[in-house]
Amino acid sequence: MLGFQLTPEQIEIQKSAREFALKEILPVAWHYDAVDDTPMPVLRKAWEKGIMNCDIPRQYGGKGYGLLENVLITEELAAACAGLATSIFDNSLGMEPLRLSTNDALKQKYFPLIANNFKLISFATSEPTLGSDVAGIRCLARRDGDDYILNGTKYWVTNGGIADYLSVFATADPEAKHDGICAFVVEKSWEGVSVGRRIPKLGQRGSNTVG
Repeated sequence: MLGFQLTPEQIEIQKSAREFALKEILPVAWHYDAVDDTPMPVLRKAWEKGIMNCDIPRQYGGKGYGLLENVLITEELAAACAGLATSIFDNSLGMEPLRLSTNDALKQKYFPLIANNFKLISFATSEPTLGSDVAGIRCLARRDGDDYILNGTKYWVTNGGIADYLSVFATADPEAKHDGICAFVVEKSWEGVSVGRRIPKLGQRGSNTVG
């Protein structure tokens, strides 16, 4: 028989996320929404509490949580502030291309760094001239020996102004549409990487968004 009851561990995860939301997010959510800013101390506390990066596999120092556990956490955080819940969960979204990849060397390099240190990683797909039409991506990836050189602009990047790393989607072959798209881990400190202005929004203003 198919069961829909949460396990004792999942109930504890839900309870912990709810307590964090009520204690750390709810009292300050209105302020950061009003001033259009992202509270880094709250994000750091989320990492310290263990409710960020929960889906990093255990072999890389993470908790190895599944989708349901992440949903339980995000649901509780979003009840207090959807914007801060977005910024906290964005690390999972930013890591997803790497988690799905077969590049074990990159996993060995970045997953432990993000699991054991307060590091943020963004998901950079949208561009100034497109949003959901990813087949039309214009950011180009050109092979240069063992490396790739990316040339383009990303927009609507959640946590882009405060992230240490970015999962950047680019096309190696524009004519191939979806089949030409690749994902790259980019460190924001690398030469040639620049960050645009913070984008003003009508809602979720506690979440950093740049372009």
